[in-house]
Amino acid sequence: MVVWYDGCFYNKGNLFQYLATIAGAFSVMSSGINLGWTSPYLPKLMSPSSLIPTTSEEGSWCAVAPLLGAPPGAVAAAFLADKIGRKRTTLLMAPIIFACFVTLAFADSIWLITGLRLIIGAVEGGLYTALPMYIGEISDPKIRGFLTATIAIFAITGTLFINVIGSFTDIFLSSLICAGIPALHFVAFSMMPESPYYHIKKGNSQAARKSLEILRGTTDVDDEMESLSKAVVRQERTEKTGYLDLFAVPSNRKAFYIYIILCLTNKWSGKNPCLFYTETIFKEAGSSIDATLSVIIYCSVELLAVASTTFFIVDRFGKRLLLISSTLGCAISVFFLAMNFYLKDYQPDLGVQLDWLPITALVAYNVFFSIGLSFGPVAVLSELFPTSVKAKALCLADSFSVTMGTLVSKFFQITMDTTGTMSIPFFFFSGCSFIGLIFIIKYIPETKGKTLEEIQQFLIGSKEEQVVEVKMKNVTR
Repeated sequence: MVVWYDGCFYNKGNLFQYLATIAGAFSVMSSGINLGWTSPYLPKLMSPSSLIPTTSEEGSWCAVAPLLGAPPGAVAAAFLADKIGRKRTTLLMAPIIFACFVTLAFADSIWLITGLRLIIGAVEGGLYTALPMYIGEISDPKIRGFLTATIAIFAITGTLFINVIGSFTDIFLSSLICAGIPALHFVAFSMMPESPYYHIKKGNSQAARKSLEILRGTTDVDDEMESLSKAVVRQERTEKTGYLDLFAVPSNRKAFYIYIILCLTNKWSGKNPCLFYTETIFKEAGSSIDATLSVIIYCSVELLAVASTTFFIVDRFGKRLLLISSTLGCAISVFFLAMNFYLKDYQPDLGVQLDWLPITALVAYNVFFSIGLSFGPVAVLSELFPTSVKAKALCLADSFSVTMGTLVSKFFQITMDTTGTMSIPFFFFSGCSFIGLIFIIKYIPETKGKTLEEIQQFLIGSKEEQVVEVKMKNVTR
């Protein structure tokens, strides 16, 4: 039974962990809309009949604008998450996104559109700093993998949503429709509890207990309260909280290296170009299948793959196996996509008719990306860093992620314009995926079933290593 008491809902079981995650993830749906927006609308803006004339160079900057805006948003959110809380920081983003979508409906120049996408990108940077922190801290270890993967589900839902409505609506109408998403997020998420970790960090044990009771659906939280309190106190006493401590403290450095491996593999597998230029890729591939329909199929299959992985696989088999399978599948799929462009552009006399190959390869890539690489970096961020430096780690990680995303997208556009073919960048992405696979096999640990504190102890290692760890932390003081 669910009841309302003292400004919050209560229930039996883990229901409110799911509700809080879903309510928060609506914000990421707006992010998916913004990232996927260029797929249906950039070809229209760049067409000769466009009411807003747009060149290829202007279009490429419009595509990467969200990535350029993310770093300052991540920095601001890292500060706010520790000052006003993870929940309030996430809620602050909703009115900004709402205002940007409404303004976008009336935009009359490509640079205004680019500026609005830049602002939403800054908000996205904040969301990908505060929300994974929130979800990781409210989750029971048994369902944490599922809950953190929900972020990817909603991001892909947003991308699918804008591609579907973008196929039959103009910018004005679609922008007003999309403005309803942040409004829904604000209303739903405002009723959810704050992270108990944050309350304990601020010395408010009563509020922490209340949040924990709501999230666990029971008043019997004494053992978990004691465990959380000890974990936060240990981290606050023994771990410094500056940016340099992400690299000076061995366990933090190890966690950040793991993130870098996953992030580089995620970005340089080619996801951002596939996301920003999906419709263009299908048109250039020469497939007889309608490009708009291909995009919708592409996004739908991705959503189905992520949802299936999240609901039935991730907490059963663990993330490491999924990451290995995901990366291998991406490498092979992108290789075949590159071969399609190579045959089309360099061997046209062979007369090879492979209309089915572009959509098959790209959909296969999307499926494999979705079952591991899509949520791997986010899961690492929510699990591997201690509370004392988590906000700063998420800030740096998000800045690194969007920098790589920008470089990959510009690399794709410049290489394509310079060489006149998409085969070269896609062969490169395939090679990067194979390299990433080697590093994942060698360095990525399994965190399935471990509490956040147990993961910290695993990163610190043996008792001998823990002595070195404490000495290192004392030196950084």
